[in-house]
Amino acid sequence: MAAAYAQPEAEPQAEPSEGVLLGAGDIVEMRMFGQPDMNTQGFISDNGEISLPLLGVVDIGGMTPNAAQSQIESAYREGGYFRDPQISLTLVEHRSQQVAVLGAVNQPGRFSLTSRTTLLDVLAEAGGITPRGARSVVLIRGDDTRERIDIDALVTGDGGSPDNVLHAGDTVYVPQAPVFYIYGEVQRPDAYAIQPGMTVMQAISTGGGLTERGSNSRFVLHRKAADGSVQTVDASPTTRVQADDVIFVKERFF
Repeated sequence: MAAAYAQPEAEPQAEPSEGVLLGAGDIVEMRMFGQPDMNTQGFISDNGEISLPLLGVVDIGGMTPNAAQSQIESAYREGGYFRDPQISLTLVEHRSQQVAVLGAVNQPGRFSLTSRTTLLDVLAEAGGITPRGARSVVLIRGDDTRERIDIDALVTGDGGSPDNVLHAGDTVYVPQAPVFYIYGEVQRPDAYAIQPGMTVMQAISTGGGLTERGSNSRFVLHRKAADGSVQTVDASPTTRVQADDVIFVKERFF
């Protein structure tokens, strides 16, 4: 066992990562002030252990970085290696506590959690919902329970899920929103996501509005019936739009 010796006065201590639990696959960096030869970086193994200079294998799985830092300091002190070790343990890459965000988001992928990462937090990290993404998302918990959450209600606090804090292993799936199709005398004929309660006039506005020749009262709407056939009906500006509706805007008479 190495003889104990006094350390020089410590440098100002950096803030370790807060609010997370360390686990398998995480990369941490240990720095000992005044002892640069002790500085090291490594992976936490599947059983929560990391190999450190002099100490060998140390179990820090399931601890916060602060708690792991204190345990390592105690191990060096109780082992007689250092009289007053001052350790900074920094989480370099957090791979163990992650959630997946899939579907109609701008940057789908896996994202690391803090202790209070919410559904809105992780959707923001994923670049937000695409224009064709639904406003109702599916939260799949690690135990495979599923919950459909209205994002607009969550934002306004009007009936949103009270338990939208995420946990490791959760998956957020954003489905494509139901769409309608609009063509004819509109500025931007295309497919667009349906908003709740959308009318034909609002659909035209979504498509950039009428062209110079477009009529604000002459529309034809093609709609699927329950048996799969397509019905053609006259539509008014206040007709409610349904999924897969095709709206044709006619020319005005003069």
